[in-house]
Amino acid sequence: MKRVTIGDVATHAGVSTATVSRVINGGVVAEATATRVWDAITSLEYSPNALTKSIFAGRSSTIGVVIRDLSSPFYLDLIRGIDEVAAANDSLVMLANTFRRDDRETAQVRAMDEQRVRGLIVTTGVTADSHTRRMADNGTPCVIVSRIVPGMHSISLNNVRAGELMAAHLAACGRTSVGVVTASRRPSQIERVQGLSARAVTVAETTEDVPDAVDALLGGNDRLDAIVCTSGRLTAAVHSALTGRGIAIPDDIAFLAVDEFPWAEALGVTVIAQPTYDMGRKAAELVIECPDEPVSLVFEPALIARTSCGEVSS
Repeated sequence: MKRVTIGDVATHAGVSTATVSRVINGGVVAEATATRVWDAITSLEYSPNALTKSIFAGRSSTIGVVIRDLSSPFYLDLIRGIDEVAAANDSLVMLANTFRRDDRETAQVRAMDEQRVRGLIVTTGVTADSHTRRMADNGTPCVIVSRIVPGMHSISLNNVRAGELMAAHLAACGRTSVGVVTASRRPSQIERVQGLSARAVTVAETTEDVPDAVDALLGGNDRLDAIVCTSGRLTAAVHSALTGRGIAIPDDIAFLAVDEFPWAEALGVTVIAQPTYDMGRKAAELVIECPDEPVSLVFEPALIARTSCGEVSS
């Protein structure tokens, strides 16, 4: 079937296309005329062209979200929080995944700018900051999640505190020699390691790097009695690397990770949980409210103790 056009609605209602446009976009029109137009829209099942509406408005109603890596459990509730606020404010969410590639991060931010999104929420690295800042300077509300960027709306976790919570729990469980598998040199990862005050640290950029990272920790310290994974996307790989080597958790080595994930409770894994749902909601609210001055919000982590670190010493 041929798509119904604004011209079809105008003919059905006996008005001009300009009048139909004014009705759809909330312009001033006589009540009787507006009623005829809405009746025609309903009768013909007309769906207004969102692209045309955005051209008249100078901006679309979509909130752009650029995600660094959807394989991380961090993003599940973050996106849910964003989407709920967007829906409550007549917006849709346009989602893009960059697969942790710097070139894709910059390209996706530029694409969001070209689409004239209502606002932009990003978890990108520093390579995309300059373009994100230009978007903000040009009037698009932009929020950076997971790190603080001066002069920009930012939302992050108190990562040092997250490290301190992990260190305190391991100490309470009698663990004295801690090794860390971290994902990268991003500020969040560095701050978590600082809070842990751990000296044995290995970096695994991808899940494929995890076995070598775990071997490096185990081979470098035969007294190691705990391993921490500071990145949610690597948690399953680190856990598998330990159990695949015949290591019993927590009898041989304690295990603790950052970010809650679906199988954490079933596996008994102690985690640092981030309030990602609340972080997502607040990021979207900053887009909607668009405060004049940059807002930097730091959320507090929570430790969910299970069995993977052993019992707390009495």
